[in-house]
Amino acid sequence: MNTSPHATSQVLARHDDLFSQQHLVVAGQLADNYPLNLLEQVASLQVCCSHFGHHQYFAKQASSKLSSQFSAAPSLASNSNALLLFMPKAKQEAAYLFACILPQLEVGAEIFVVGENRGGVKSCEKLLAEFGIKVNKIDSARRCGLYFGVLNQAAPQFDASQWQNSFEVALPNASLKVKSLPGVFNHGKLDEGSQLLLEHLPTLHGSVLDFGCGAGIIGASQALLHNVDISLLDVSAYAIASSKATLQENQLTGTVIASDGLSEVKQRFDFIVSNPPFHAGIDTQYETTETFLAQAKQHLNANGELWLVANSFLQYEALIKQHFSRFESVLDNKKFKILRCCV
Repeated sequence: MNTSPHATSQVLARHDDLFSQQHLVVAGQLADNYPLNLLEQVASLQVCCSHFGHHQYFAKQASSKLSSQFSAAPSLASNSNALLLFMPKAKQEAAYLFACILPQLEVGAEIFVVGENRGGVKSCEKLLAEFGIKVNKIDSARRCGLYFGVLNQAAPQFDASQWQNSFEVALPNASLKVKSLPGVFNHGKLDEGSQLLLEHLPTLHGSVLDFGCGAGIIGASQALLHNVDISLLDVSAYAIASSKATLQENQLTGTVIASDGLSEVKQRFDFIVSNPPFHAGIDTQYETTETFLAQAKQHLNANGELWLVANSFLQYEALIKQHFSRFESVLDNKKFKILRCCV
């Protein structure tokens, strides 16, 4: 969890008094530990984390005033009377969060939304209008906006199934049914990079880890095609819920792991496959994948292999050379490359 103040937090810091004695719910795309600054003002603070690492951070600070939960559909205390939403990059994720959280708030609850202008924070006006909430911009600074509205009527009950997107991925002699929630990478469709990786993977055997599994497409497809023991790992609560649903939909068994990087992984695998993330919100971020590449070898059996797909502009080869004695570029079509790393 970043402890350096993000631009959104610097805007909020001018308005800490807005949350005085509120039973506050914090959700969305947290960029730093700003919510801890509110502990002295609020009556209680519930942090709803979709990022497992953020949940671990706030859970360590838990107290009679502060609670944290890691869930794709958080359950709130009945006295919750204020929401502070950090606007996610994906508009559909924001819509999902409003649909989930607003029905659990007291009528009259105060709604605050903060986000970067380039991240589309202004779209909260239209999203909240669907719940009869009129919002106004109450501050604008550091290329960010802070919006405020009031929940004047009870919001419709949340039905998670209405938000679950279903689609199929064609495989050799099989078809994988995929379940996906808003907030998952490439929600609702197979991305080009994963498609290329699926086309070039060899016949896998033994134990397989799908790192950054998203909706579980790569790992679940290997379980459907081959006799392998699969584990699917992601940092996102939406991905964890989606991967579990994908396995269930295809009557597959596997282990689904919530983890920030490989921190929660205790075993070794014969294969690790990945379409690793390189975005944090609207920014490019390499740290997660760099840490993953540095640690992956420790989680491979003898003669184990790491297969990953990456955008061609991402220069991972130099880092891979530091940790793997053998690696090859299986494909480079100038847009994506597939790398095979051997222990």
